[in-house]
Amino acid sequence: MRALYWFREDLRLEDNPALVEMCAAADEAVFAFVMPDNAEWSRGAKRMGTYRRRFMLESVAALDRALRAHGNQLVVLNGNPDEAIVEAAKTWSCSAVYSQRCHSYEEEIAADHVADALPHYTFEGATLVHPDDLPFDVEHLPEIFTRFRKKVEKGGLIVRDLFTVPGIPPPPADLPDEALDLEVPERMSGLPKSTMRFVGGSEAGWKRLRHYFWGMKGLSEYKKTRNGMMGWDYSSKFSPWLAWGCLSPREVYHAVLDYEEEVEQNESTYWLIFELLWRDYFRFIAMQHGDHIWHKTGLKDASRNPVQHHPLQWKDWCTGNTKSAYVNANMHELRLTGFMSNRGRQNVASYAIHDMGLDWRACAAWFEHWLVDFDPCSNTGNWLYVAGIGNDPRPQRKFDVDWQAERYDPDGVFQRHWNRLGEKFPLDPNDVP
Repeated sequence: MRALYWFREDLRLEDNPALVEMCAAADEAVFAFVMPDNAEWSRGAKRMGTYRRRFMLESVAALDRALRAHGNQLVVLNGNPDEAIVEAAKTWSCSAVYSQRCHSYEEEIAADHVADALPHYTFEGATLVHPDDLPFDVEHLPEIFTRFRKKVEKGGLIVRDLFTVPGIPPPPADLPDEALDLEVPERMSGLPKSTMRFVGGSEAGWKRLRHYFWGMKGLSEYKKTRNGMMGWDYSSKFSPWLAWGCLSPREVYHAVLDYEEEVEQNESTYWLIFELLWRDYFRFIAMQHGDHIWHKTGLKDASRNPVQHHPLQWKDWCTGNTKSAYVNANMHELRLTGFMSNRGRQNVASYAIHDMGLDWRACAAWFEHWLVDFDPCSNTGNWLYVAGIGNDPRPQRKFDVDWQAERYDPDGVFQRHWNRLGEKFPLDPNDVP
């Protein structure tokens, strides 16, 4: 059988259940990745900024190199994803399509459209805990994360074993052997050499993991340092590779177990698993509620905060020109690097919603454009959480940003660093949609 494998949020060969299934069934295979060419898709040009696009293209190039090492190659398509995949499958006479199952609404619709045209087999591979291994149906997901965590951990967390890279089928004889022609955006010049620079691809992800775990033993102090704000090593920084599937959450989990056996086991080593469970929880929420998570009132019947969304205030928030130097510094870091600390994200979200009265959906869209580690489920879930319209009984998560600045940036190093760079590289308010 000749099959087409559709890479989506799983840009890796290792620990890829859908890939294993396809390789077991197919004698020949075409491997494809689609770059959407319109704004309806999160990988489309208008919704994806420079940082995420560069990381994606680097990951795609790395995936092509990995496939070529196994005797095949990657075909990059453009257009609406479902239409491009169906057309490619017909062009190369593929009798079935295989892919990892996605859990955000637009990706699910695209998968259904492919299935309307030809057999489309999808397999779970994006979560730490497989949905079938949950002690409840996703429809009955607990409304509070702590209850979810306690239920999945009761009796021992169930995490499946890793999949090794399968034997990769050869390409069709008439598939052109063409090198990828990818225009990878150049990195911004003028920033300090210490500025974080994320490189896409599975190999780069593993390099980061090995450095953080065994190189600097950062995992041993993770819970103590994870709320840091300056530099590379206060937290794992695995999120971009997890978002694009260059690393799977199970690979990270099993690496934690190896670390606990070889180095030490403590509260910090567990806390990274705890954060992976938060990531799972937001994905299961998306599975449970579908496109409802993007509604104005989120998962509630009404908004819990007044929404004004004045356009000038909106631009001030985006450009880092608010009354809070702490908020401004975080917004400059986001725009100049594509990254923001977890502590920073909570504070700027709280400030936007509770202090400025902005529409959380517009703010979440700004994050979608700039974040190198954008994940539709985690990004939306966190915004709902701060706005008090997600799976949380508290009416709001309002942060005192002045107090937060004093606690997490007591000497003002973070604020001075990024606000100075924000002045050096300003964003024109007219560039804010």
